[in-house]
Amino acid sequence: MMIFATVLETSIPEITGQVVDILFSNNHSSKAALSYSAALFIVIALSSVFALISVSASSWISNKVILDLRVDMFTKLLKLPKTYFDKNTTGETLSKLTFDVEQISAAASTMWLALIKSSFTVVILTGYLFYKNFLLSLTLLVLLPLVYFAVKLSTSRIRKSSRKVQESMGKMTHLLNENISGNDLIKIYNAQSSEQNKFFNIINTIRQQRFKVDLAAGLNTSIVNALIGLALACVVYFSSTHLMMSAGDFLAYFTAMGMLVKPSKTLININKPLQQALVSGASVFGLIDERSETNLGSTKMKQAGGDIYFDNVSFSYANEKPSLKNITLNIKNGETIALVGSTGSGKTTLVNLLARFYNPTEGNILINGENINNYDLESFRSNFSFVDQNVRLFNDTISGNIAFGQKEKMPMDSIVNAANISNSTEFIEKLDHKFDSDIGEDGVTLSGGQRQRLSIARAIAKDSAILILDEATSALDSATEKLVQSAITKMQKGRTTIIIAHRLSTIQNADRIIVLKEGAIIEQGSHKELIKASGEYAKLNQQQL
Repeated sequence: MMIFATVLETSIPEITGQVVDILFSNNHSSKAALSYSAALFIVIALSSVFALISVSASSWISNKVILDLRVDMFTKLLKLPKTYFDKNTTGETLSKLTFDVEQISAAASTMWLALIKSSFTVVILTGYLFYKNFLLSLTLLVLLPLVYFAVKLSTSRIRKSSRKVQESMGKMTHLLNENISGNDLIKIYNAQSSEQNKFFNIINTIRQQRFKVDLAAGLNTSIVNALIGLALACVVYFSSTHLMMSAGDFLAYFTAMGMLVKPSKTLININKPLQQALVSGASVFGLIDERSETNLGSTKMKQAGGDIYFDNVSFSYANEKPSLKNITLNIKNGETIALVGSTGSGKTTLVNLLARFYNPTEGNILINGENINNYDLESFRSNFSFVDQNVRLFNDTISGNIAFGQKEKMPMDSIVNAANISNSTEFIEKLDHKFDSDIGEDGVTLSGGQRQRLSIARAIAKDSAILILDEATSALDSATEKLVQSAITKMQKGRTTIIIAHRLSTIQNADRIIVLKEGAIIEQGSHKELIKASGEYAKLNQQQL
């Protein structure tokens, strides 16, 4: 369509020249003048129609490219291993999905169209100038009141759609930030599908509104061009029939030369956005080509009903010194285990290996007597619930957070039951919309204790066989701590529980306490046994007392 538009546009100088030579001679008729005037208007009008089709189609394609790229990037984001987020900042990743994709948009639409149009225009008009040999000077500026009204009408539409795009972009950035910072929870609760649907709805709105913006702008340009064409036709008609002007060859040559200015500048200036698009393309496809989490397992894990066994497991981050060294540990089904040690002793690393956020450098981890890498990731992680001291909630309702990852299929009875067990019903019932109340970004409308109890309700609702607790009461006051600890005690029944302990007073009733130091197990036993042994645990306990 752009080629058709360009060919028609570059025929204008020749038509103009013939109009001048034929109609401004003594032997012409009003009918011939009307025919040439109509022909000139038709050429310009058709060119405007072809250009409108080209711009509209290009806008649709480019925004569809952005849609597809962002869906691919976001889908990849949900599948990336934890090592990716260890190496890349949130800002860098957000930039790839926002700014870099927009730069590619220019290459997918206006830039290559400008290249085609400008190249054809320069080639054709340059050949025409060589053909003509002489120059006439004439400047045609047509300013009609109708142009003002056309611009005003399209401006209103563009402003309205642009505002919606701006609002949707804010929502998209927020959702991206949530999913990047909360990628652990999304994986543990298998919420990739629901989060991807939310993301798709937002960016599809952006695509639709941007298409409206581009369509309004393209329509405005076409109307203005058509009005200019009509003005030219009128000028030709009245000049030839009433003013009797002449010198067609000069007019044709000058018109062609004037038409060369803009495409020549476009070709000169096109290199900058092209290079920006190439750099952005490398960034965007660099993310898409990142290796996803290793998931070679084909066995579906229905329920982790057996022991967890760490078989001589070692691990190090990025070729650094080992964070875990030769860990051999058997956790019986239904047992409550506490991991104790100073910062950097390997407590969190041990849990991350169990959840398959990382793979052991050496050794194996077995559940139900089978290597955990043999299990499909989604079914494997469906057996885990996680409660962290740094609670992460999502900008959703109370019920949406409790049923996170299972919102569409979890019955309301299960949500209410989880709220009751976690001692959350007391504050939920006081909210204006109860379970349908929005909690704001990361639960900003709730207190620390309420947020913690809501995260416990989320873990209860998932009803997983393995529960991981990362000192869920350490940042709470005494009264709130009792409520939260009571909820945790109820939740532990019938589950294998692994507690990362910072305050030793909270784990005295654990079946077994594992003491880690510099990545190795140095002690294990009950609270009484370890106190009696007067080793590292007794020393840590004395320090806290």
